[in-house]
Amino acid sequence: MAYMKGQGATEYLVLLAVVLIIALVSIALLGFFPGMASDAKITQSNSYWRGEARPFAIIDHQINTSGAGTLILQNVEASGALTITAIVNSNTTGTSLSSTQVTFGSGETKNISISAAPTGTSGSVYDFGLVITYTSPNIAGLKQYGAKNIIGKYT
Repeated sequence: MAYMKGQGATEYLVLLAVVLIIALVSIALLGFFPGMASDAKITQSNSYWRGEARPFAIIDHQINTSGAGTLILQNVEASGALTITAIVNSNTTGTSLSSTQVTFGSGETKNISISAAPTGTSGSVYDFGLVITYTSPNIAGLKQYGAKNIIGKYT
């Protein structure tokens, strides 16, 4: 009988050791892939700006290391023409990224050049908020605030 009690305790300790080793290996593997967290944020940001943002969706974006870049915007509203009057970086004190007025018909897509975006090194991640000021056929000075920042990697 004494051997049986010792065997149960030994099996318990062995199983506990196996579980702890698996946990340690899992934590170590997650630590070796720090880029995965930024890639997940980029995917979430792109998903929001392509599908949920209204009235302007950002189909794609690219920013170079000097802070100049391109936004591909689309008017996703069916209510008629909208005119973008300004695009501002909301993370800074309203740094204007573009003040070019561009009119979009319903469903129309256009490229907008931006400047004065945050700078960085090639391959590093940029992350900043956008406020798009626009005019509808009836109301001027409307603003679109993004619920998620624009996140991507510098080219």
